[in-house]
Amino acid sequence: MTTNLPPEIAAAFDAANATALSGDWRAAAERYRALIAAAPDFPGAYVNLASVLLAGRDAEGAMLVAASAATRFPGFLPIYAVAGEAALQLGQPFAASNGFAAALSGGEDANLRAKLALSLQAQGRAAEAAANFALARRLAPNDAAIASAALFSSHYDPQISPAQALAEAATWPGPAIRASRPAPRDRDPERRLRVAYVSPDFANHSCAYFLAPLLAAHDRQAMEVFAYSDVGAPDGVTAAFKALDLRWRDMAGKSDDAFVAQAHEDDIDVLVDCAGHTTGNRLTAFARRPAPVQVTWLGYPASTGLDCFDARFVDDVTDPADALASENLLRVPGGFLAYLPPPFAPAPGPPPFEAAGRITFGSFNNLPKITPRIVAMWAQVLRAVPDSRLIVKAKGLDENATRERYAAMFQAHGIDGARVEFVGFVGDIAAHIARYRMVDVALDTFPYNGTTTTCEALWMGVPVVTLAGDRHAARVGASLLDRVGLGALVAVDPADFARIAAGLAGDRARLADLRGNLRARMTASPLCDGRRLAREFEAAYRGLWRRVVSADGML
Repeated sequence: MTTNLPPEIAAAFDAANATALSGDWRAAAERYRALIAAAPDFPGAYVNLASVLLAGRDAEGAMLVAASAATRFPGFLPIYAVAGEAALQLGQPFAASNGFAAALSGGEDANLRAKLALSLQAQGRAAEAAANFALARRLAPNDAAIASAALFSSHYDPQISPAQALAEAATWPGPAIRASRPAPRDRDPERRLRVAYVSPDFANHSCAYFLAPLLAAHDRQAMEVFAYSDVGAPDGVTAAFKALDLRWRDMAGKSDDAFVAQAHEDDIDVLVDCAGHTTGNRLTAFARRPAPVQVTWLGYPASTGLDCFDARFVDDVTDPADALASENLLRVPGGFLAYLPPPFAPAPGPPPFEAAGRITFGSFNNLPKITPRIVAMWAQVLRAVPDSRLIVKAKGLDENATRERYAAMFQAHGIDGARVEFVGFVGDIAAHIARYRMVDVALDTFPYNGTTTTCEALWMGVPVVTLAGDRHAARVGASLLDRVGLGALVAVDPADFARIAAGLAGDRARLADLRGNLRARMTASPLCDGRRLAREFEAAYRGLWRRVVSADGML
């Protein structure tokens, strides 16, 4: 890329690249800016500057650089790719898909095709996303990251059955060589265990609300707790995790070889995957079997399809039967989650219907979960409660094209556009939580239920109506409501969903009671009991460990 550049410019570019490879995004950005000032007609510097700004989570800065470069170098296609990435981070998936499509005009590229699929998925265009993921997989059949992204995306599609999802997971490429279970360093079944949680989400991410209460409550006499963090851009939440009594390992940017070596050096007994096939996962390292016991939990709502896990933690509501899975399903007695309510959440406030004079439904779930089937189901609710309104809040609804497409979906079901308010991304988490003060009843998605959004709504005194289905992702809502004694809000079909929602809307005394008492009920429930979850996980780890160190060592 430095061909035909003056030697001093080429050297400066190489130095900036080396700084970027070190992970010092701020210093790298400064070097690229200095390079651009010295050589404003060198497009590669603009692309790399935008890339390090993205790595440092400065998507707005990256977009400004990309826009400037696109004007200066309109035929330089890598600019459009980085502009697409910036738009995707900014919650502008329509602009992102345009950028990736422009970058692909120069020829096929598996990663760009997968990015285009992600941007289409973020607009709720599931069929188009699936087609682009399929093409990306054909272009790069051995790319584990693309395969994982395609698998995760498939859970938004109601047409894909659990059996189909598991069959697709079995095609995940993974590493060429998969190791057997390593021998335990010390076969004492009752000794203190060394347990490591592996996640890219020790940061401002929805999974953090479920990781924190568990890690904080573990019995340090029974376990030495490690955090293997793949967080690329640490933040205040990362600092809060580091303040816990953990052995912290920063694994971001490190190879699988380094990860496996670290697990061996730490003599990890139990390695816990908290990501599954979500972005930033370490499944390629887990497949190499660095620990005697390996389990998966939390981030991914289905079987991984891998044979390297001894158990997957679920519960009796999410997985009531022995469903298709590559892992052994271990049902956590009190529920497989514990939630840490945000300390900055305001009081629930009075029911919104008191001031509005009408019922306001709401959903703050991710846009890919809001499929045409869900629009039809919610439209049925709105027809059942004629004077009601609906607030749909999701990243991606900032863009006119996406808002108009969803408005047209509702209008096709006879719902006037004035009854549906679309709200885009709200970056301030406290402001996001406070928006629940405008909602009387929350409506869940299906077949991919909400998790964090359901917990947030309940914490803000907002009851949630869910529809339970035939897979884990479609039963998490039922599990959460069961833990707080609201099992009556779990529907069995769309008609039942509308009936339950309309019944709540018509019982304003009950809504007012829930508004005032649901937070206290939730606080006293298993759902907010991190100590309960820690004891249950510890018992599970101990049981798995005893079986590994038994005479046959089989699980």
